[in-house]
Amino acid sequence: MKITANHVTMLRIVCLPLPCYLMYGGAWERTAALALFVVLGLTDYLDGIMARRDGSTPLGRLLDPIADKIFLAVTFVPLLHLGILPVWIVWPIFLREFLVTELRRFMTGRETGLKVTELAKLKTTLQMTGFGLILFNATFPDKGVSIALLLMAIVASGVAWLILRLRRRDVHPRIKKALLWAGIGLVIILPCSAGCTNIIYGIVLVAITLLSGWQYIRTGFPICVGKGARSLLSLAASLLLPLSALALVKPEQPASVLVIVILSLEFAVQGLDMWARQEGFADISGHKRRFIIPVAFLPLLYGMLTGSDTTSLFILAAFVSSLAYAIYDFVLHRKLVSDGMF
Repeated sequence: MKITANHVTMLRIVCLPLPCYLMYGGAWERTAALALFVVLGLTDYLDGIMARRDGSTPLGRLLDPIADKIFLAVTFVPLLHLGILPVWIVWPIFLREFLVTELRRFMTGRETGLKVTELAKLKTTLQMTGFGLILFNATFPDKGVSIALLLMAIVASGVAWLILRLRRRDVHPRIKKALLWAGIGLVIILPCSAGCTNIIYGIVLVAITLLSGWQYIRTGFPICVGKGARSLLSLAASLLLPLSALALVKPEQPASVLVIVILSLEFAVQGLDMWARQEGFADISGHKRRFIIPVAFLPLLYGMLTGSDTTSLFILAAFVSSLAYAIYDFVLHRKLVSDGMF
């Protein structure tokens, strides 16, 4: 059997729970998690090369962005759950991801002339790099270790740049950006503690993430508004379940681990629903907004009425709701997936 880009992408998704689990261990486990994340991150480039060589498939165009977003869920939610980053840094990153995907649904079938910027292309790479630096700083608070790592990155990027220049070849933009971001990271960490450095890194990542989605928001939001109040309510309802669950993550709360699965499932069904819409299938996401989401929020409503803490119960209800809809969605569109050339 020939190994395709889609196989590599699926392998990346299937393997992501292992390094996520290791993040909850000690220094050696976290180091192993970082190493695995690097290897899995490199498969993102590998499947891109294979797709360009063999030709992309509809399923591949669905899986690749979903894999990137699941990667985001299994890396940044644990940072929040472990108390390494605060919710006001993590939450806007996921707001951008869910919002842009929903707005793209409103732009389906329209000629908007929307072009992907270089920042949008590099966003995922920068998020992965930023996550690695933040986890490394949290694992090894001694700045000397992180400084040595950044210096090695600068030297490696500088040597690659010099070799290409001596051979009179063009320097790939990513080498230049790797040199730039490693230098910025070094400048930030030198005067700051590990905790302060992580907050600054997080703020930089939020700024990059939001800027990378600005063109989608600027183009898609007026289209959504133009369709009336019902479309705006539909947009808000689509974001409500995953972002509410994320906002209620508490450090060391066992149920909060389920938020990783909730976000991953929501990313998957978002992509599948948009693909189905593009292929002319009926949009079934309305069933979720009208029936499933209200049921998931019943524990929170009960907690408000009784004054009790029902956060864990809500997260459990959100998990069951997301899982139920994902199963329904994939069963309903199984032919679309199977015909997408795995």
